Amino acid sequence: MSVSKRMFSVGAAILVALLLVMIPAGFASAGGDTVCVTGYVINHREIVVDGTRFTPPLRVEAVPASGGSSYFADVDSNGYFKFDNLPVGDYNFKMQLPQGWDGLVPTATLGGVAETGVTTLKKQSDCYRIVFKIRRLFDLTVIKWEELLNATVQPGVDWEITATPVGDPYVHPQTVTTGSGGQAHLVLTPGCWIISEKVKAGWIPVTPWQVTICLDQYDPAGAIPPVIFKNREPVCRSTIVVQKLGYGTDADGNEILLGPLAGWQVTVRRADNRWPPVTKLTDGFGEATFDKLPPGVYTVSEQVQTGWEVLSDNPQTVIHRDCEETKVIFRNKELAGDLRIYGYKWFRAWEKPYKGSPMVGLSSWVVTATLVGTGTYTTTMTNALGYYVFPAASLKAAGMAFPGATIEVCEEVRYNWIAYTPKCVRVTFPYPVPDGYTGARVDFTNYQDPPIGASSYVVPTTTASAGCSASYTVQRGDTLAKIAASQGTSVSAITRASGITNPNLIRTGQALCIR
Repeated sequence: MSVSKRMFSVGAAILVALLLVMIPAGFASAGGDTVCVTGYVINHREIVVDGTRFTPPLRVEAVPASGGSSYFADVDSNGYFKFDNLPVGDYNFKMQLPQGWDGLVPTATLGGVAETGVTTLKKQSDCYRIVFKIRRLFDLTVIKWEELLNATVQPGVDWEITATPVGDPYVHPQTVTTGSGGQAHLVLTPGCWIISEKVKAGWIPVTPWQVTICLDQYDPAGAIPPVIFKNREPVCRSTIVVQKLGYGTDADGNEILLGPLAGWQVTVRRADNRWPPVTKLTDGFGEATFDKLPPGVYTVSEQVQTGWEVLSDNPQTVIHRDCEETKVIFRNKELAGDLRIYGYKWFRAWEKPYKGSPMVGLSSWVVTATLVGTGTYTTTMTNALGYYVFPAASLKAAGMAFPGATIEVCEEVRYNWIAYTPKCVRVTFPYPVPDGYTGARVDFTNYQDPPIGASSYVVPTTTASAGCSASYTVQRGDTLAKIAASQGTSVSAITRASGITNPNLIRTGQALCIR
């Protein structure tokens, strides 16, 4: 080969190399290799999106990785797009999303740009296939209003709002709560939804408590009308909670709290008697609740059970001016048997003004209590009314206050005074001690020497027999049942010992035999 021909070949080779360098990477020269790319734009439920329904219409852009002009393909009414004769090379496929749409594949924010990323397309006989999956989202505002009893309105706070899809089991319901402004926000996809509120107890819906809305993915972008719920405040009702507490006495004589008492009857009455009284029993927690009460004045009372002492006011008054709750506490103390000895020193006169009934008491008279079988004793003195008492505390201090103890009670013997009743009487504390036992009563009655010229100076004998353990003088208002309970005995025992034929007929001043 000649030198000139060899130089021509080398020059041609260099020219071809220069032309290849000047062509962008990934692109063939004019008339080079090309590929086709097709795809669909579908929504979140895999239904094609009509690209012609938007302004501007949807289109997909193929952006060369090495720069240069982009290629475009319009999305038709079937969501289809196609790139014909796209030069082989590296491309990033992009699509501008409409307002209110976000990208699922590839991901993109609302109204943003969905990009596949750079992909190398080599020569092949079939078209490449890609997909854009996008989703329309709607921002729904729910506004909650509360209508008060005074006809004013205020934003409803802490109301539960739920959006439930209609006929779509694959979409989950959404639940939100209204905030301080009475608003809640829901982000919904196209389709039909039931928007409902959870009505609070007692509130009355003014608007329907649920509505159905249908959202079309092609609806214009922007805010959609809010859903409004309104409820009327419930009629005012108040509550009275009654608590029953029991107290007892420990071994040292101290008052202690036993705790709540169940099964105690309490009653609530309106002061104006507009409604009949309501009675309930306290539950296991010692409480009884009276609810749904209109405002007004109420009287709350307890039925005191036998063997219990009332420590708090009974009844108690409660005034409700609004929807409120009041707690009423009743306190009762369980009565333990009172191991005491008490009685009166009576003066039985011969002449007026003290002759007859009622008798008058004698003051400053010494009474002695001695524990039978021991030398232990204690003394006390009658007061201005002739009353004396050996309290349980003083008997306990002397070692005499215990169940089953027999104590001899004696009055002071004075010159020129004549005993009408026995000078000494023995009493025995019951064992066990009944809850309502109030102690043993021993009365003494004396005459003084009869005055000169007195119509009679024979001292009547007591109707009580000599074998009595105690003598009791009937007081005004007494009954045999009451006397038997106070003395720890029975009516029949008293009638037998005292020779009473009619237990319903006793008289004031009558001496009874207690055994």
